[in-house]
Amino acid sequence: MEGKIYVVPEPKRLESTGRFFPFDGFENFPNFLLKEFNIPRGTWRINKVEKKGTGIKIRERLINIWGEENICYATIIQLITENKNVLPEVEIEEELSFPFRGYHLDIARGGVPNLNTFKKLLKWLFLLKYNYFAIYFEDLFPWRKYPQIGILRGRLKEEELREIIDYGKNLGIEVFPSLELCGHMEHILSLLDFTKFSEWHRPQEGCLDVSNKSARDFAYDLLSEVLEFFPSSYIHIGGDETWALGRGRSLDKTGVFEGPSLFEMHHRNMINMVKDKGKIPMVWGDMLTGMYLREEEKERWKVVLESDIWDEVVIANWDYTDLSEEHFENKINMFGERKKKELACPGLSNWSRFYPNFDIALANLKNFFTPAKREKLPGFLITAWGDDGSECLFSLLDPLILVGMEIAEGNGKWEEKWMALSGEGQDILMVRKAFGETFFSETIKRVVFGDLIFRYFTEILGREFQKRKPEGDFWIDYYSKKIGNLADKDGLLKKYEELWEKVSSINLPEALNFIREMLRVGINRLRQDLKVSDFIKLGNIYGKLWLSERKMEGLENVITKIWGAGGRVDLGIK
Repeated sequence: MEGKIYVVPEPKRLESTGRFFPFDGFENFPNFLLKEFNIPRGTWRINKVEKKGTGIKIRERLINIWGEENICYATIIQLITENKNVLPEVEIEEELSFPFRGYHLDIARGGVPNLNTFKKLLKWLFLLKYNYFAIYFEDLFPWRKYPQIGILRGRLKEEELREIIDYGKNLGIEVFPSLELCGHMEHILSLLDFTKFSEWHRPQEGCLDVSNKSARDFAYDLLSEVLEFFPSSYIHIGGDETWALGRGRSLDKTGVFEGPSLFEMHHRNMINMVKDKGKIPMVWGDMLTGMYLREEEKERWKVVLESDIWDEVVIANWDYTDLSEEHFENKINMFGERKKKELACPGLSNWSRFYPNFDIALANLKNFFTPAKREKLPGFLITAWGDDGSECLFSLLDPLILVGMEIAEGNGKWEEKWMALSGEGQDILMVRKAFGETFFSETIKRVVFGDLIFRYFTEILGREFQKRKPEGDFWIDYYSKKIGNLADKDGLLKKYEELWEKVSSINLPEALNFIREMLRVGINRLRQDLKVSDFIKLGNIYGKLWLSERKMEGLENVITKIWGAGGRVDLGIK
C-alpha cells in the first residue's frame, strides 16, 4: 500500500501529483493534537486560508487548510499515520452530508471503560471525523443526592466524567449523556431504597411506576443533577422499550391500561425540564409509534405519536436488523415531517456476543444510511450495546466504527483504509472479517458455554430445524434463523475446523487471539473433547483483556460464565 493515499471518509475530491515530501513535524500545529497523537515539532507550517467548503492543500513544508478545522486536522493526522515520515503533494476537498455524526456507547450492562480507554476511543472518533459521543449510563452517573446508585458497579466519578468531557471538547467532540428514566431502570429499581418505585412486582423488569408522583419526582431528581453537570447541548432522556408501563401498579389503581398517556405525560415533563435549561432533548423513537410491539399493541400506542411534544425533540430512530433499504426508508418516514430532526441509529451487533456480527452490522449500516442520506436526515448515532455483560471487548469494535463513517459519508470501501490507519496486514483483516461471519459470531458463545440454546438446537431440534415453518412472530423467526447453524452440529464443526485452518498460524493481536482460543474450545466441545484447563486458560486471557480496558466491576459476571462452564466439565454435567 506504499505510495497510496487513503482518507476516511472518501473525500469529495482528491488530486495527487504522486510526489512525497520528507516530514519532520510542525511549527504551529494545535498543541493538544501534537501531544495526544505524538506528532513531532519541526519545520512544516499550517496556513489557514479563506476558501469555500472544507479542505487541505499540501505542498513542501506547507499545508493550506480551509473550512472546518477539525476535519482538516483529522485528515492531516490520517496522512501522517499512514505515511510516517513523508507527506504527499495533494489537494483534498471534503463535503460531509450529516452535520451530526455520533457514536453511542453502553457502559451500563457490562464493564465501565477506564479513562485511558475513553481517551483512546475519543481519539479514534476524532480521527474518523465523528463530532458527538453519547455515554449510556443507566445507574452509572455520579449522582450526589443518591450516592448508593451504581457505587457497587463501578460508576464514574465526577472528576473522571469531567476529564472525559474536557478531553472530548479539546477534540471538537461533544460528549453528552444518554439516560434511562422510564424503562431500563432495573439496576436502580432493584436497590432496596427504590423498589417502591417499580411498575412491576419484579423490579428487574426495569420500568418506573409513572403513575406514582414520588416515582416521577425521583426520576426528575436524577435528570436535574445531570442537567446541572453536563455542559452539552444535547441530553438524551431515553424512552425506549417501556413495554411494562401501565401494566403493573398503575393498572392496579384504576383497572384501566394507561401506558401511552403515562408515557407522554412523563416524557413531556422531562422534555420541558431539558428545554428550560436551554438544552436539546433527545428520545428513542420506538415507543412513539409502537414499532416493535405486536400488531394489536401498536394501535394503542399510536396516540403517543399524535402529541405535539415530539416536535420539540430529536428522535433517535433505532433499528439493528439487516433488512432491506426499503424497510429502513419506511421506518425513517414513520415520523413524517419530524424526520427533519431525526437521527438514524444503526448498531454494531456486538451485544450478547463475544465478537460483533460483521454480516449484520455492515448490512445494517449500509441499508440504514443509504435512505437516511437520500431523505436528508440531519445525522446519525451509531450504537454499541452491552446486553448480557458487554462480553465483546471494546477494541474489537474499532474497525466497525471506521466502517460506519465510511458508509455514512464515503464510498463504503473500508478494508484498505483500515489497514492503512491500523497498520495491520491483509492476514489480520481476513481474520477480523472471518470471525464476524454469522455462522461463527452468532454461535461461538453458545457452543463454548454449552448453554440451553445450544443444547436445544443440537439435542432436540437437530436437522429438523430446517423443516420448521415460521412461527409468525417476526423477531422469533428473525433471530432463530441467525443461530440456525447450531441445529447442524456436524456441519458447524466442519465450518469451525475450516476456520481454524485459516487462522491458526497467524500472529494476532491479543483480543483476536482470545477469540481464536474460543474457536479452539468450541471445536473441542463439538468433538466432545473438553478439558477443565480449556476454560481456565480462556478465563485468564479474558480477565487480563478486560482489566486492560475497563474497571474491575462487571468482570465477575463474565468470568462466572467461563469458569462455570469449566466446572460443569469437571463434574460431568452437560
